[in-house]
Parts: sequence; C-alpha cells; structure tokens
Amino acid sequence: MEREGKRPEEPGREELLAHLKKLAEWKNNDVVKLAFLDPEEAETVDRLDLSGVAELKRNANGTFEAKFVDKVRVLSMLRELLEERRDGALEEFLNGLSGQGDGGAG
Repeated sequence: MEREGKRPEEPGREELLAHLKKLAEWKNNDVVKLAFLDPEEAETVDRLDLSGVAELKRNANGTFEAKFVDKVRVLSMLRELLEERRDGALEEFLNGLSGQGDGGAG
C-alpha cells in the first residue's frame, strides 16, 4: 500500500508534456508542401510532419483546406501541466519559444 502515494500517471504525463511541447513548436511548412504535392510524389507524404493538423480536405475543384490544432489551447494546457511541477520547466520552455534561449548572445 506504500505505492498509493506515488503518481502512477507520471510516464503518461511526461509523454503528454512532450507531445504538447511538440505541438506548440510545430510549424506548418509540411502542410504547404502537401498542398502543392504532385500525385507522382505521393510516397513523400509519410515523411511530412502533419502532427499539428486537425483536418485536411481537398475539394473536387482542387482547393485545399487545412485546419490546425489550436495553439493557444495547447499552450494553455501546457502551462497548466508545467505549473503543477514548479521546477522551472514552464519558464524555460516559454523562454525557448520566445527565442531567448539561455540568455547568451554567443
């Protein structure tokens, strides 16, 4: 019964944090590539990073629509999870997002 005090969800929590961080930093460059991909290049789709895409649609007239994951919501979820840790990870992550890095002008 000593194990009840431990958090069994920690590995899942760390995976979630990693995924949320990836989504927060995700860029939509590969979606643009997908929109202009020729049918002969279909095998390259597997190499594209579409992790931040919520919905894709190509209409009969050839138009391409993409809906993305809400980054504000992702950042909010990430902030909540990182604030619970109170180990400075939130400030470190936000500094990295804003380009401040480790403060050195190197």
